[in-house]
Order: sequence, then C-alpha cells, then structure tokens
Amino acid sequence: MVPVIVRAWPCSLPMPYRKTYRLQPGESWRGAPTTDHQFEYYVQRDGEAIPVGAAIAREVIDDGAAWACFTEMWAGRIVLVGPDLVCLPHDGPAGDLVTQLRTAHGGLSGLPDVVGQHHDGRVIMREAKALKSNDRLSASQHAFARTAQDLFGDRLDVAVVSWAVP
Repeated sequence: MVPVIVRAWPCSLPMPYRKTYRLQPGESWRGAPTTDHQFEYYVQRDGEAIPVGAAIAREVIDDGAAWACFTEMWAGRIVLVGPDLVCLPHDGPAGDLVTQLRTAHGGLSGLPDVVGQHHDGRVIMREAKALKSNDRLSASQHAFARTAQDLFGDRLDVAVVSWAVP
C-alpha cells in the first residue's frame, strides 16, 4: 500500500502555465515564458506561487533528503527542476536516477512529479494529486511504480501527495 500524504497548502487562483518544458540547465522557472492557453494552480509558499512539485521537493529536502527535484515531460523531453526553481543538468544525480529508471522501465511514461534521494541511498518518488478533481493515478503510473519497486526494493520511498485546489 502506498502512503497518501495530505497537504492543505494555500493555493493560487488559476494562473497562466509556465512553459517549464522549454527550460535549459541553469535557467530559472521564474523566467520561463507563459501561455494564456493553459492554466495551472500553484502552491503559495515562501511568499510566491510555485509548482506543487517544487513545494513537494522543498518539503522532502526539509525532511532531510540529500536532493529532490520536480519533473516535467513534454513531447518526449524530460526537464528536471530543483527546489530552488532552477533547471538541473542531466549529468548529475537527478539525471542519473532518471536514466536508471528509463532503462529499467523502457521509457518514462508514468514518471512521478518528484524524484529524489535520501542520504542513505533510498530513492524518493512522489506523485501530486489534486483533492477536488478527477486527478487519479493512471495505469502507466502504477506500472512505473512497480518497475521502481522491482529495481530498488526496500530502498524505495514512494508516496502520493494529495493537495487542495479551489
């Protein structure tokens, strides 16, 4: 059974979606272009509206993880963004973990919203789901989690983070 962590973070009104998928390593999410054709709810944390994945990554770091980042996939491209909202290179621990998962799973369909690692080597995976929506775990997310469980066994720290949107 996967634990469900419930968070009542303050939430923004719908805001234009930031095109995270366009970020290159070293670029800030804050500077990403936006679109008025898509919207997203953001978590209000530390005085600003941030993606829920960033809030989860910050919480995981606050709880003592060595590192954590949120993931964004678009048209087959994976972007990794740290809790400081800066895009990460793929030649570091986050990219290494994603490569290991991609190889084991045969792709990244079902990759969770947040990945990270504890200092003792346990792998962190968190999937964000909105409480007041039809946002449910998909078959591909279940399959990906099973692959991660097979790969990491008891070194896998997986959970769903359920958060409130208006």
